[in-house]
Amino acid sequence: MKAALKRRAATVIPVVAAVLAGGLAAAPAAQASGSDGCAGGYAKYTSKGDYLYVKDRKADGRTVFVNLEAASGKPYFWDTFHVTRGAGKSYTWNLDLPEKRKVRIIISLVKGDPANTNSKWTKCATFTSAT
Repeated sequence: MKAALKRRAATVIPVVAAVLAGGLAAAPAAQASGSDGCAGGYAKYTSKGDYLYVKDRKADGRTVFVNLEAASGKPYFWDTFHVTRGAGKSYTWNLDLPEKRKVRIIISLVKGDPANTNSKWTKCATFTSAT
């Protein structure tokens, strides 16, 4: 009876190990996302597909600017994205960033021409995520 129990245990253990290994191999990669905003602007970053979504939430005559920085690793990535004045306007960018990077996103509002030094810039929110 003890020999039969040992044989049964010997056949069950490899099957359990094979099922666990197959489940681990098929597990999807971890996804990260983050979002933040204020009354005037909103941004969301999703690592699945590397999408950046920016929305102007308020008809206040301001433009929503987003600075995105993926500083960890090489090559260094930094860019600016914006949605021009208009409540409800939004845009989504597909960024195709390198993997395993920490992403820092700064949302700002600007009143006037962004290239003019007399324009008023206001930092709205900051958040981090990962690619």
